[in-house]
Amino acid sequence: MKRAPLVWGGAVAAVVAAGAGLLALVIGATATPEAHVERYLQALAADDLVTASRLAGLAEGSPTPVGDAGEPAVLAVLGRIERGDDRVAIIAEYGGPTDAATVILTLAPAEPLLGIIPQWSFTTPPVRSLEVGVDQHDEFLINDERLAAAAAGETARVTGFVPARLEIGIADPYVDGRSVSVRLTGAAPRVVVLEAEPTARLERGVLQEVEAFLADCVEQEVLQPAGCPFGRAIDDRVLGLPQWELVSDPVVSLTASSTPGTWEVRALAEVGLRVTVQRLFDGRISDVDTTLTATITGEVVMRDGMPRLTIAPPRS
Repeated sequence: MKRAPLVWGGAVAAVVAAGAGLLALVIGATATPEAHVERYLQALAADDLVTASRLAGLAEGSPTPVGDAGEPAVLAVLGRIERGDDRVAIIAEYGGPTDAATVILTLAPAEPLLGIIPQWSFTTPPVRSLEVGVDQHDEFLINDERLAAAAAGETARVTGFVPARLEIGIADPYVDGRSVSVRLTGAAPRVVVLEAEPTARLERGVLQEVEAFLADCVEQEVLQPAGCPFGRAIDDRVLGLPQWELVSDPVVSLTASSTPGTWEVRALAEVGLRVTVQRLFDGRISDVDTTLTATITGEVVMRDGMPRLTIAPPRS
């Protein structure tokens, strides 16, 4: 009886050929510059900043750039441009429904994986730096992360992935301001300085301190209360003790000064004086009942996260 001939060699060859075809398909789908850009943008969209840093080509141990605020509605590779010297420029679109940006990212061949699988890398890591600060404060938010400059009015360098969106704002109980949204592309500004304004809490705090200051002043039973922005000179003889009272609540205004982190304070209030006097000329006794305007000036300085009010001494 004849045995059937062995065909292992042909079967192995078929398997090897199928495997090689599958490998070629995988390489073709994943080892292209378009695929590298798409993986990078997908990592950015997923807030996987570790993977985004690796795909961006950042050195190990480098500070991680700021990621993208929100979720992109657009993520697509639009095309490629051959740049010569084996470099390829990939055109991609990324962003939200109202601020999607078109970017051009240039790549070059990298060391093949396992010596056979082509790899690509960005010729320059797709990151962008900008200077961020607040005109009257030292702290700000970048995508809900609190950062600080060296001092009020100064800027701090912030680096983010291209084309991430940065939401820049202020989160402080005493200082507020309009937020700014920046998409990190070539058109993005180099410097962003937010304009701060006092919050209602800061205004209330200053008002309370001014009220306490005036309360101490009106308790002084003298014609010229020490250190206070009001007083009355009387040439006649004073009978009894002068009595002061606060006639109207103070009205306080805060204005940003030319010194960063400092607010100029101005407050107006009406105070009343009642006192009995005797005229030196003829000895006639009469009551003085009058109202004066008290003008308080000073400054508020943000120090260690807290406002510090200093009231200026009265003008002589």
